[in-house]
Order: sequence, then structure tokens, then C-alpha cells
Amino acid sequence: MKENPPGKIVHATNSGWEGIPVEGYVPGKIAGVERHTIVGSRKTDRAEAGPAIELRYFELERGAASRLERHEHEHIVIVKCGKGYAVLDGAANEIAENDIVYVAPAQLHQFVNRGEEPFGFYCIVEAARDVSQPPSDEDLRRLQSSAAGKVARPNFG
Repeated sequence: MKENPPGKIVHATNSGWEGIPVEGYVPGKIAGVERHTIVGSRKTDRAEAGPAIELRYFELERGAASRLERHEHEHIVIVKCGKGYAVLDGAANEIAENDIVYVAPAQLHQFVNRGEEPFGFYCIVEAARDVSQPPSDEDLRRLQSSAAGKVARPNFG
């Protein structure tokens, strides 16, 4: 039987959280995006020790965006600061501080900074999850002909 992990406190600092390194969103590939994995880590199997969820914090510089992607796992995003767009399929939804976004399984999505200040958000996912998939050519054609086509950054990541 899997044991529950011990509780944990992670204190905030002026530049992130104590003991939590700043990572790139995709190290070396997407500029302007910081990633902090605060609790948990990716697992290959749910039976592995450790938290069943992973809490991450992303901060996008002015003009930056996350990858345009889809995957079978769902996630919840809570905006901490700044203004952004949540591109969900063909819609570009304006989001800001304290807004919450649910990304459904297999939903094409991307987060884009729409302001002058950093855009930061928490992202909660299952630790054991599938790998993200890039959009298909058909996805890109549909996206470009939708309202989200003016906001999405298909080639950003």
C-alpha cells in the first residue's frame, strides 16, 4: 500500500519560493516564461510515492506565451497577477487576477500575456499524466479562422 507523503510548507520569497528553483517552461526552448514546481513532480505511475498532484507556478513576461497544446489530462489554472488570455479551442478569453480556468481533457489551449506587467498563474495537474501534444495542421487552420487566431501564438513554443 502506498504511504501518504508527509505534509509540507513552502514559504514565499520576493522571487519565488524557498528551496524551489526557477526552471524554464521548456528549458532552453521558450523564452520569457519562468516555471516553479512548488509541490509534487511528474510521475510515470500513480502508485509512485509522493503527492498525487503537482502544483506549478508560471510567470510570463510581456509578450510571452505558453505552448499551444492539448493533452488527455485536465488542469486548473488560478491567475495570481497580471492580465492574460486563456486560449481555449477557438475562444480568446480575457483573464486577470483571481480568475480561474478549467482546461478540459483534449482541449487545445494556450496562455498569453496581454499586459505590460508579468502575467503569473498557478497550474494544478495530476502528477501521473500524459505528455502534451502539439496542435495538428487542422487545429491550426481552425484556430486561425476563429476569434482566438488573433491572440494565439502557435509558433511561440
